[in-house]
Formats: sequence, structure tokens, C-alpha cells
Amino acid sequence: MIDGVIHYFESRIASIGDDEVLIIDRDFTEQRNAELRERKQAEEAFILKERNRIAREIHDTLAQAFTGIIVHLEAAALKAINDPPVAQRCIQTSSDLARFGLAEARRSVQALRPQLLTDNDLYHALNRLAEQLFPSTQIMSELAGEVYFLPAEVENNLMRIGQEALTNAAKYARATEIQIDLVYELTQCTLRIKDNGQGFDVAPSFVNNGFGLLGMTERAEQIGAQLTIQSTPGSGTEIVVSVNREWNYE
Repeated sequence: MIDGVIHYFESRIASIGDDEVLIIDRDFTEQRNAELRERKQAEEAFILKERNRIAREIHDTLAQAFTGIIVHLEAAALKAINDPPVAQRCIQTSSDLARFGLAEARRSVQALRPQLLTDNDLYHALNRLAEQLFPSTQIMSELAGEVYFLPAEVENNLMRIGQEALTNAAKYARATEIQIDLVYELTQCTLRIKDNGQGFDVAPSFVNNGFGLLGMTERAEQIGAQLTIQSTPGSGTEIVVSVNREWNYE
């Protein structure tokens, strides 16, 4: 320690004669401090990445489950007097969504696959989710191409992007038709979700202010996918995400 500051030295001893040695001291304090700074920056970057991941997972589980519950409870309130059986079905669906959301939250904390992907392939998982969110809406879907293996991280993020797109449509779009296409091409896999709802402004400021849309963008970047959001107020929304078949694991 010199003047209250820790210094790091490296010493080398070399024989230069029968009775003589040469001692060389090198102060590598700056190099050591630079390494410590780099390590600290890497740790901080990792912590930030984990915080963002946890925030996305919370949004993709609890927030989206609550959206479905709200939609069905509002429908139940409208049908409670004139159509009690429909109201009861809406209440039951809300209860199912609450249990589903709880299970999803637990799985997210454990960094496991989404529950729907655990029980289904990607195509059927998206369709099942759409049926839960849109019990009274026409759902059209198409699976094209020969299905091939995708890494778990790719499927998980495609599922979350599709989940966000469907949840936004249920919450905001007031759509009467939902189209889900999953296309397995030779070099890439493409997921397309389209609705005929009221649409929105896709200006960057709007996208960045909505955590769901920002989360979709971050998830696409995480797997090197190309995400396109097309929407105009009054003209519906189309969300397309394409990822290379040969995804880079590094």
C-alpha cells in the first residue's frame, strides 16, 4: 500500500552469476484496476439484463393473465341478467385464467418453458391461448411448411411475442377476427398475427412507451429475429416475426 492506495507488483528473480541475482519488480496496478473495472461492468450488465428479463416475465405472465380475467369478468357483468349461463362460463374462464397465470408466474421464476409450450407445440399453444382470450371471436389459423426443431429459447420468445400480440388485441383492438399463421420455410420460421381491430399509431415514441411492444422488440433482438409491426388507427394490426432456422447459440 502506497499513500493509502493498494498497489499490485510482480517480481521476477533471475540468476546472473554464481553469487548474484537480478530482481525485477513491475507495478501492474493500472492493469489490475482496469480488469476489476471490466469485471464490475460485466456484473452490472448481467444484473441489468436479469432485471429486464424478470420484468418481461412478470409482464408476460401476471399482467397478461389479469388482462384475460378483466375481459371475461366484464363480459360476465354484461350477461349476468339476460344470459346467466354465458355469464357463468365467463366467470369460470376467469377462474381458469387466474390459475393459469399463477402457474405461469411460478414457471417464470424458475426460468422454465411457458406452460402452454410444455403441454403443446408452438402452433397449438398459440391457438389455445387465442381461444382463451377470444371466446366469441372468429379465429383463423394456418400451419404451413414442414415443422422442424427450434431451440427452446427461440420457441419461448416466439411464444411470448405471440402472447403479447394476442393480449394486446384482446385488450385494445376490439377485433372480430384474428388470424394466426406459423410458416416453416427452408431457412426461417415466421409467425404472423393479424387482427381487424381498431389499430394504433406505430410511431417510435408510442412503441417505446408501451412496455409490451418494447418487450416484443427486446425478445426479437434476443434471438436475432426480425420484428415488423404494421398498424393504422381504424385498420387493424399485423405483427410479423421471422427467425433464422440456424439460430446462433452464442
